[in-house]
Amino acid sequence: MEKEQERFESDLRRIAPAPAPADLMERLRAVRNFSQPASRPEPRRSSGMIDFFLGLRWVMAATSVVVAAILFVRMETRPAAEARKSSPATVPIKANAVQVDHALVSSFDAVAQLPDGEPVRFLCRKWIDDVVMRDPSHGVVIEHSSPRLEVIPVRFETY
Repeated sequence: MEKEQERFESDLRRIAPAPAPADLMERLRAVRNFSQPASRPEPRRSSGMIDFFLGLRWVMAATSVVVAAILFVRMETRPAAEARKSSPATVPIKANAVQVDHALVSSFDAVAQLPDGEPVRFLCRKWIDDVVMRDPSHGVVIEHSSPRLEVIPVRFETY
């Protein structure tokens, strides 16, 4: 099999290519002559006004970046200064009684198909998580509730 292929390739190397049709060559020459301009146009010099506006564009962009950097630095230093001023008046909270609880709100099943057509069942549960912290010495109670969705995929067994 390989000898046949080598022999075929050597035969192909010995064959001379056929000349391109005359009408094709004429069309290619016409396109090449059409695409080459007779003379190059002189490059135009830009006016001073255009250079001014181009420079002004860069100055405006740099100004906005500098202003944003200054605002960022000032906002970063402000909370630290305010925290130093208010820290002597702040009393730390010691939460002696912390309660963590969760409650089931709803539960449902859903069925979907994977891209290969296999069905999959999802067990979905909605929960509410509650956290309550109390500091009886200062009379502070902090409560926080957040919803949570739990999705558990369950595959169907197919026979």
